Amino acid sequence: MTASKYAAEWAAAIERSKRFNLTVPTHELKPAHRYLNDARHAEFPYVVQKGLGDLDFPDVVAQCLSLHYRLVPVLEAWLGCPVLYTLGWVDDGTDKGMFKFDEPFIAEKLQSGHVGGTVNMHAWLTLPSLEVIDVALVTSLAVLNGWDEGHGAVLAKHADEVTGMAYKPMLIGPDFLRKTGLMVEWGVYTL
Repeated sequence: MTASKYAAEWAAAIERSKRFNLTVPTHELKPAHRYLNDARHAEFPYVVQKGLGDLDFPDVVAQCLSLHYRLVPVLEAWLGCPVLYTLGWVDDGTDKGMFKFDEPFIAEKLQSGHVGGTVNMHAWLTLPSLEVIDVALVTSLAVLNGWDEGHGAVLAKHADEVTGMAYKPMLIGPDFLRKTGLMVEWGVYTL
């Protein structure tokens, strides 16, 4: 079995999160396990609808931070495992990447906070098996680029099996959102 590239990047993201004094949710990696089997893929749309309600495709654009945050407890109950909120970017093979950010960006946001508007970062969910779930990326790209296909598509597979792009985890857990003002909580979580 070859070493998982995502596992190495995951370990670096945990170390980075801790270095920035961010709380990392407790979890144990199970790289040989698979939570997302055929039966789960068939149930997935109903579970997402339960967690998010009915959304039109434009409602998904630029909402990856809040959508994935809202799905964590629903997916944890459904899958019976920790579901880890993951912040990072997507390597699409270009120099710019999609939603690419770096450690100076993290430091600046933690120092100065975030005031209004969107932020150039992406969120998805990672399971202990290093399978990733992204309910926003493909639909956002389809809507923004006027594609005929891709609306409502969900990426749910092992991170190392994703083709044409690569997920690059930078921070693990929602603590960055709280500490930068990207998430405001009033008894019920909101973004």
